[in-house]
Amino acid sequence: MGVARKVEVFGCDGSEWLIHGPGMGAHGVIMSGVKGLYHPNRVPRSQAPAFMPGAIPGAPKTDPTAVDLKIFSSAPTGEQWELVEEAWWNAWSDEEDSIIRVWNRAGTKYREQPVRIQTWPDDSMDYEPDEDWPWAIPLISYRPGWRSPAITSTWTGTGTGSLQFVNPSDQDIYVQIALTNTGVEKWTVPDGISGVNVELEVFDVSVGDLFVDTDPFAMQLESVVDSQIAASLLGLRFRHPIPKKTLTPVSVPISCVGGTGTAKAWMTPLWKRPW
Repeated sequence: MGVARKVEVFGCDGSEWLIHGPGMGAHGVIMSGVKGLYHPNRVPRSQAPAFMPGAIPGAPKTDPTAVDLKIFSSAPTGEQWELVEEAWWNAWSDEEDSIIRVWNRAGTKYREQPVRIQTWPDDSMDYEPDEDWPWAIPLISYRPGWRSPAITSTWTGTGTGSLQFVNPSDQDIYVQIALTNTGVEKWTVPDGISGVNVELEVFDVSVGDLFVDTDPFAMQLESVVDSQIAASLLGLRFRHPIPKKTLTPVSVPISCVGGTGTAKAWMTPLWKRPW
């Protein structure tokens, strides 16, 4: 039997917990079981005309992922156990995300998913806890999917250049692009690998550097200083993802007119499963 895979929790308070794998329990918490960690929660959709046998299948919808995490907390003494408990629950919230990170068995790659408390766990106690206690914690991810480290591509220059877009994962992803702005640059930005480009206006230097998120459900244009600049798109929208399994980098054009600028793109692979 090989070495157990590492599972880590990065708390919303900045704390780090190794709950499974070599070194687990160093901070007093060990994972004893889990449910809902592996497969996405995909809901089939279909149309069923009144007189048609069967139904017409539609594209499945991905619902939030519910994860039941079982752990036990322990310490050499009751006083130390109370400190472990306090630190552990400070790592969680039902209003902001923590991160659960799962490594491959070789310990060379990881994927992670944002999760938060769905409902606080049942705390029925038939006796007073002393040096250890088991918990079953209902977690939920409102942004389901397992993310591996971002891939970046950078271009600096004036005129027309290119960025390299790639997506090795098994789900479509949307690219994020940071753009310098000194008050003279006019940027034309690629919309995925579709061949469509979106032209931005020239912004005053007071606006600061720009940030483009091509996800249709995100604020698609922001700046360091002013988030209202999205209105300058005048109804234009970024719409196109980088398709899944785009294994060979695709060169896409980007242009900066009026001055020398730098564009940096982030592509965060998004997977259905943690390994």
